[in-house]
Amino acid sequence: MKKIIVVLLFAVLIVGCGPKKATKETMNALNEARAALESANAKISQLESDISTLESQKATLDQEITDLTKQVEELQSKIDTRCKK
Repeated sequence: MKKIIVVLLFAVLIVGCGPKKATKETMNALNEARAALESANAKISQLESDISTLESQKATLDQEITDLTKQVEELQSKIDTRCKK
């Protein structure tokens, strides 16, 4: 009797834990998740490209600020020199 119960429990365990097929809803949800992932990865790539472009523009603008500051200092120096005479 014990053997029969053990065999039945083992059979139930195997059948209950056996492989299950994915439902159509599960497959649709998986495909939607994959599409969302691809979209997110594309957005990340675009944003990283935008960051690179903006960093390049920032470096250019920083250099322009430095150059203009230098020009202002030179002009102020000329004004100070000429006004003292």
